[in-house]
Amino acid sequence: MSNKKVVVDQDKCIGCNTCPLIDPETFELDQETYKAKVKKQPDTITETIDMSISSCPVGAISIVEEE
Repeated sequence: MSNKKVVVDQDKCIGCNTCPLIDPETFELDQETYKAKVKKQPDTITETIDMSISSCPVGAISIVEEE
């Protein structure tokens, strides 16, 4: 059985703050690195997560499958 997990690539992230503005339940800006990070893994992939992924200007957010 696999689970989907939201991941932010810290090397790609430019800290534009778009994803926390779209989905503050899932994303936040790290106060030390000024880059986005996953605040809380969601139970399901929501429309706001999809919107955050498509709105990221550098493509730093993805969904990966874990076993």
